[in-house]
Amino acid sequence: RRATKETAIEVRLDLDKGWAAEDPPRGAGSVWGSGEAATPSTLRAATERTPRVSTGVAALDRVLSELSRAGGFELVVWCDGDRHIDDHHTAEDVAITVGQCLHEALGDKAGLARMGCAEGTSAGAGASSGSGSSGGG
Repeated sequence: RRATKETAIEVRLDLDKGWAAEDPPRGAGSVWGSGEAATPSTLRAATERTPRVSTGVAALDRVLSELSRAGGFELVVWCDGDRHIDDHHTAEDVAITVGQCLHEALGDKAGLARMGCAEGTSAGAGASSGSGSSGGG
């Protein structure tokens, strides 16, 4: 969780859970009965899927969702910020928060590949990225 003058952010990152684009509609089940007879019932609390990454900046949402998918980990991000001014603080503060969560989740980074790179396109724009986890400055 991170809060600044410009943004409020919540991030959940779990390296042991797999990627999902959306949370499924929530529901609950119960069994009612009198004596030996039981009647099953189901309650739906939400009827639509909920996006797992929602920053208000569509390009940032796609980048974070792709990072989670490619990395094979669960990432849930919610952000409310001063997007009426511009997207700068939202992108900056979300990146800082996700980076801090990854740093904490990875611990001493034992067993990780030292370097990685990827490239791709979305909506006609191309991007490439490289990362290193050696901690060597």
